[in-house]
Amino acid sequence: MFIQIAPRAKVYVTDTDVEFIRAHALESFRSDQLSMEDADRAKRLADKAVFVRKKLDTHMQYALNRKIKFVANDRKK
Repeated sequence: MFIQIAPRAKVYVTDTDVEFIRAHALESFRSDQLSMEDADRAKRLADKAVFVRKKLDTHMQYALNRKIKFVANDRKK
């Protein structure tokens, strides 16, 4: 599945990433609340601009980027 992060910019995410996004879409969360696998997934999605992150003293805080849109499977051009 693709996620549109800007008018002409899309990133690809897997089905497990989409489930993770939908599970954490309503409120912000911290990296210490997640398992190691989910913390790595949140970091990777933040690198793709799906999540925004804020550096705290000892952890990272993540929140969903409100400007993203889910796009149906599309071919890359």
